Amino acid sequence: MRLHLPLILASALLLGLPPTTATGESTTVSGQAATLAYSTRIHSGTLLGVTITNYGFLGNNHVSRSASLEYPLGSGYEHLTRGGLWVGAQSVDGYGAFSGVTTACIDGPPGVNPQSGSEFTPGDQPILVRSSRPTSPYYDPQARSELDYVGSFTDLPARNISNSDASHPLNLLVRQEVYGWSFGDLQHALFLRYVIRNQGSAALTNLWAGLYTEFASGCRKCYVNWPPSASDPSGEGGWYSKKWIQYDAPLRLLREHYCRNQPVPGGCNLAHVPAWMGVKLLGVSPGSLAEADKRVTLAAWSWSPGSPFRDEDSERYAIMSTGLIQSLAGDSLQPVTGDPVELLAAGPFATVAPGDSVIVDFALVGGAEIADLQGHASLAQQFYDSGFDIAVPVEASLVSAEAEPGLVRLRWYTTQAASGRWTVARAEAGADWRTLGAAAAEGTDYVGFEDRSVAAGRRYGYRIETPDGAAFGETWVDVPGAASFALLGVRPQPAGPGDLRVVFSLAEAGPVRLELFDAAGRCVRSRDLGTLEAGSHHVSLERDARIGAGIYFARLTQGGRQASLRVVVLD
Repeated sequence: MRLHLPLILASALLLGLPPTTATGESTTVSGQAATLAYSTRIHSGTLLGVTITNYGFLGNNHVSRSASLEYPLGSGYEHLTRGGLWVGAQSVDGYGAFSGVTTACIDGPPGVNPQSGSEFTPGDQPILVRSSRPTSPYYDPQARSELDYVGSFTDLPARNISNSDASHPLNLLVRQEVYGWSFGDLQHALFLRYVIRNQGSAALTNLWAGLYTEFASGCRKCYVNWPPSASDPSGEGGWYSKKWIQYDAPLRLLREHYCRNQPVPGGCNLAHVPAWMGVKLLGVSPGSLAEADKRVTLAAWSWSPGSPFRDEDSERYAIMSTGLIQSLAGDSLQPVTGDPVELLAAGPFATVAPGDSVIVDFALVGGAEIADLQGHASLAQQFYDSGFDIAVPVEASLVSAEAEPGLVRLRWYTTQAASGRWTVARAEAGADWRTLGAAAAEGTDYVGFEDRSVAAGRRYGYRIETPDGAAFGETWVDVPGAASFALLGVRPQPAGPGDLRVVFSLAEAGPVRLELFDAAGRCVRSRDLGTLEAGSHHVSLERDARIGAGIYFARLTQGGRQASLRVVVLD
């Protein structure tokens, strides 16, 4: 049974760092002059609802009933108490040579605010939300996915959390980028990218980066009180020591499932929390894990706050830098007889010079059965290897959604446009989805649909569906009642050779500017259109050598208003 005995430890962890009670509140770290804003956001753009923080910490440590790592989203099944980045390296400071490790979390009691156990603090920017979907309120041409969460954290000034060593910060600034897509099997994965920069004056050598996870699956909705405890009147019993963990070496995938009792799997009662959850190491940059000098470490141990075997940086560095896959067969890592936590790490990066960065990518992946989980992990790897190219593994994705009085026009990309399998469904807020009709093939890669049965001022959701009920490319559209400020589309779309015809409407007269940006955010065409009257308009943007095949973003500006949409250009 997990004891909450480390009350002494918990008090020590909280010393000097008063807890926060709400996202975005400020906390003052003892010994620091600055007040640092601790902020959290729950990424809910996929089937994984994950708490993201700017302290390098994942999950919410069960401080509230909000999603820590809920999968499937809305089910009430949780799979992670805490997780976060570990970075270890060798370097030199004023005290001499040392092996340092900065940790976003270590073994500690649940129900304690996460930032108290992290050696990272917020970096140079808050958590930024952005989206590649033109209809999203977070639309940003720089977004990589349908829902990006981008933030940063640093190990300066030093925070030595439950560590008997003298503090040796590595002088790190970490940019954390979280990517999510909502369609097809990609909705079973959430991508975590860590860009780790050496902002000190000394080189970091033999650097390793890993993700610590305390996977622990349970039925959150089944408990009367929270955090969960063995004495809860629900009769659920304790949350912990009910973990079946396994490692798939070819996939670099650590997976966990709820398991109530031994023997495994007969005594597990797998149906009580039916899904598997895992973390997959995708890759590192610069350098590939296929190179001889890049290795993978899998370490696991039974949860033990304050353990003398992991309370010094030198010990933690030795654990993460073995390059070995630990056996998970011991009693201390089995359900009931153990309470395992895990570390999956990659390295070494031989030298990271001052100002240089390395990148490590992981994915959190869920699945109903082992085969599902493995399939989703393989897809995540394929997607990563393609450079997150949306056209490679996805069955269908939204390209554009345009609304004008009395008409909604939609277009999706799919590799099966001519199959006749796609139908279009529509819903309004709080109502069920209903089928409108078949989507029309537009060449070999696109399908489209026009809905003329829309009412002014109403909001509608659209998606395309397969005969077996799979849904893709969901979007919500507001239908204007009269001429409004809107960028309605670029015709044809995707654009072939020739000029781009841009259609837009204005709610009032005034000066207007039209711009076209490439995927890197560079402006490749800009036109001041002068003063135009209210109503519908169309103009042409001339193509030249700067506008080749690729993804672009058009932006319409009038006064303080802007509207943007994605443009696909073909040769």
